[in-house]
Amino acid sequence: MKTTPRIDTPQGLRDVTKRSVVVGAIAWVVLMFAATSDSRETELVHRIVFFAVLVLVPLGLSLVTTAPPTKGFVLLRVAVMLQPLAALFTIASFHVEKGPLSASLSAAWLILCGIVALFGLTRLLSRGIYPLYETSIDAGLLYLPVAGTWLVVYRLGVQPFDYGEMIILLTVVHFHFAGFAAPIIAGMVGRKLGDASRRLFALIVVALIGAMPLVAAGITFSPWLGLLGTLLLALGLMLLAGLTIFNILPIVSSAGARALLLIAASSSCAAMVLACLYSYSLVANVVILRIPTMAVTHGLLNAFGFATCSLLAWSRITQKDAALNPPPQHQVVVQPR
Repeated sequence: MKTTPRIDTPQGLRDVTKRSVVVGAIAWVVLMFAATSDSRETELVHRIVFFAVLVLVPLGLSLVTTAPPTKGFVLLRVAVMLQPLAALFTIASFHVEKGPLSASLSAAWLILCGIVALFGLTRLLSRGIYPLYETSIDAGLLYLPVAGTWLVVYRLGVQPFDYGEMIILLTVVHFHFAGFAAPIIAGMVGRKLGDASRRLFALIVVALIGAMPLVAAGITFSPWLGLLGTLLLALGLMLLAGLTIFNILPIVSSAGARALLLIAASSSCAAMVLACLYSYSLVANVVILRIPTMAVTHGLLNAFGFATCSLLAWSRITQKDAALNPPPQHQVVVQPR
């Protein structure tokens, strides 16, 4: 008797996403040697975007696949299968001149983001807002098209609302890591805790979900709104860090996962202190941190320290939990001839 995972099961889909993460990480390392900009700061942010489309998104989707199949599960299957191709087209768009062709190539990522968001919407509508940790995951899925939209705008080479190119590019990064990854990470914390710390976790979810539109409004309308959104996001992430350190670490058996979660919590707190300083500088009209400095410090801490380490840790935790409590799998019986 031979057991083979299938793409129409959570375990089979998880196996596919894990392979995508590994292949994507290898491709990302290779792409480090290919220049896409004359500016060092822009080149750095481009590489963070490449990491998001090649590694971060499939890593986040691998955690969503651990749930039992729900209504719209076929959408997740389609997204997982299309992600490598969409990432390939997106990276190709950075190697041609900005304009209609580049935007058309990057639109493949926007389409993928739309499929992911549609899956999140079907989850939310079929279940309702409770439990809140699943709604937090849905929010991450629903925010992803914002990143895809601004990616197309960036590759088109236009600057709506008089945004500078770097602001548009950093918005792409922000909605991949803070918009997509952070709510999924919070959802994984909630799944592990269950009903423990219910009120505190509810505050975290409200803060993370509510901060995103405020930060965007701050860029468009008023730096005061941006400061409010940043403070709300900082509150949510710092509370999440505290919940992770004091409630999650004691119940996680994997030493590697505990180390990753500790790095993630520390990085998140440091990154949000920098974000608050930058937002305050916009309100006070004083120079504290410049955008290139924020990209190197806040951007790297948030992208690799918080988001990536958290997702890797939760991948290890869920894999170990699945090994202890294996779900039923489809089996293929090889009949003797």
